[in-house]
Amino acid sequence: MHETLKTEHRYSLISVPLLLRLFEFIHEEKNLTDEDLHFMAERIGELTMDGVRMNMNQYKSIIPEIKPKQPDPKPFIVSKTITSTETFEATPK
Repeated sequence: MHETLKTEHRYSLISVPLLLRLFEFIHEEKNLTDEDLHFMAERIGELTMDGVRMNMNQYKSIIPEIKPKQPDPKPFIVSKTITSTETFEATPK
């Protein structure tokens, strides 16, 4: 994080359409992590330090690159009770 952001109070100028779109992104993105939110806050802070009046042109530079979540492996369901001498069939749920 930029040192000035830690010591001074700064104000960001963000257009209402950009602010709404950022809120929508946060609300809709299911794989968003704490690191992603911190990235967004730091990016807004950097743009503020550069004197940028943020609008929809800065949207892509603010949102993090989200990697698709890998699906969990499907559990198997045993189709019948087995004994020590029998085999069994497992089918995905």
